[in-house]
Amino acid sequence: MFVQYLNGISRATIAPALLFASITSACAQDREAFTPEELRSDFTSLYASMQGAHYDLFVNTPQSVMDQQFDELLRGIDRPMSRFEAAIYFQTFLSQSRISHSRIDFPVADWFEFRDEGGGALPIDVRIRDGRVLVETHQAPGLGIERGDEVLSLNGEPNALWLGRMTRHLSAETPDMAYALLESYLPVLFWVEYPDAESVDLTIQREDGSRHDLTLPLITREEMDALPEPEITAFTLPMFDSRMLDDAIAYLRPGPFYNTDPGGNIWDPTSYIARVDAAFEAANEADAQAMIIDLRDNPGGNNTFSDPIIAWFADEPWTFASEFRIRVSEETTASNQARLDTLAEGEGGVSAIYAEIFANAENGETVSFDLPIAEPHTDRRFNAPVYLLINRYSYSNSVTTAAIVQDYGFGQVAGEMTTDMATTYGAMETFNLPITGIIAGFPKAHIIRPNGETSVHPVTPDIELAFPPLRGSEDVVLEDLRQRIAERLE
Repeated sequence: MFVQYLNGISRATIAPALLFASITSACAQDREAFTPEELRSDFTSLYASMQGAHYDLFVNTPQSVMDQQFDELLRGIDRPMSRFEAAIYFQTFLSQSRISHSRIDFPVADWFEFRDEGGGALPIDVRIRDGRVLVETHQAPGLGIERGDEVLSLNGEPNALWLGRMTRHLSAETPDMAYALLESYLPVLFWVEYPDAESVDLTIQREDGSRHDLTLPLITREEMDALPEPEITAFTLPMFDSRMLDDAIAYLRPGPFYNTDPGGNIWDPTSYIARVDAAFEAANEADAQAMIIDLRDNPGGNNTFSDPIIAWFADEPWTFASEFRIRVSEETTASNQARLDTLAEGEGGVSAIYAEIFANAENGETVSFDLPIAEPHTDRRFNAPVYLLINRYSYSNSVTTAAIVQDYGFGQVAGEMTTDMATTYGAMETFNLPITGIIAGFPKAHIIRPNGETSVHPVTPDIELAFPPLRGSEDVVLEDLRQRIAERLE
């Protein structure tokens, strides 16, 4: 129910909750207007710096196409813009590269300000599957919209047009990835595209084939809070879960790969590792013959959280990538140094290693970073088969974890293909545009999955499972996998 979450959540909770959802903002954006000349200067700086800093800006979109897009958008800067407007405008250019880590993050502080001032938000939450746009939840009771309705048009535009209008703001390697992101970003992107709207016009189709034209009012935070609790029709995945599914199969849902303890250091894995260790020990005590590790809807995080999980069942040392290639640039060196400047002496970690590498390389040079080797446990192990369960909402380090398990043969991966990439352009750094101060992100590295596949590609499961377009009251995907494993154990 992301529409409820994003529309109703407070400033105090949005930053940690969306840390891995690519929506970040350091502070409220001022309303200063920049002249067309200033904007054109920064836009030119943006493109020049991207070409100098990015590992391979034109790997997915030819430079000739990017050049044409740049020229057209540069000519289109013919009026003053606020920093917010400029960030949105510049991002429509960066998204053309079709690289998820080439982006200007949405200035979410402006969304909060809009909502605080009583602004209305789109009252539906959708799922986009196989070209169909389905209503998952809504905040418009009694107005004719139902869960499972298929949206055919929005504000008079058929799906192909309005989906394209929304996804042009999103940096993504594939349409599937863009649609998965759009499911989360739809409320704010609708606001960007229709800033003065008070309602939304929808054409929907019911399961019986009947079509209906509806006008739904946008909903303020206060109006949403006053609504009765919606009827729960879909199961929810807990943050953490550890149990036996039956007499033979253990289940572990470790949660995001960062610390979710209230008030805790987000990168301190101590309590996380303790929970994971207890889960494996309990599985061993129950004489489990297999384990399912559930990484569905996992936003990722850091491998200091995921490696201790793999250590329980890996049978050889591993690294999270076969190669980690970095392009050295002035922008990368400066971004890394800015991070080092915030750390106490002696606590530079990998950033200190980067700095030493950059100091001995020329700008434009590609260097290889020696990856640390992780070791399996020797004194305590889980020796039964392990299955990782993934879906299209498994992101970042959860995708990397699945790739490690698959490529090293530590276990099998089940579920559906991820939309995020296993081999990817990542390790994002940032630079500031000189006039507007807008922060642009770029990938400094080509991270190649353990099997050596150099082309950017998601993780394809070893065991493909059928996912319903909308979640029902029962977790049928988990039950399907449990039954398949049980048959193998017979």
